[in-house]
Amino acid sequence: MLTDNDLKKIGEVVDQKIEKRLKPIKEDISQIRKDIKSIVNFFDREYLELRKRVERIETHLKISVS
Repeated sequence: MLTDNDLKKIGEVVDQKIEKRLKPIKEDISQIRKDIKSIVNFFDREYLELRKRVERIETHLKISVS
């Protein structure tokens, strides 16, 4: 029969193996989040620049957009 101490050791071994398997996945997720953040920032800046240009054109042409 297994004692509490045996079960704790088994749990620790299982936790270590799971952590080893999850580490590369966590790193990949972290990299994907960084990439997504970069992409969103890029397109946000592009949108804001385009918006400024359109507003200048509208002002110059005296176009009123509702």
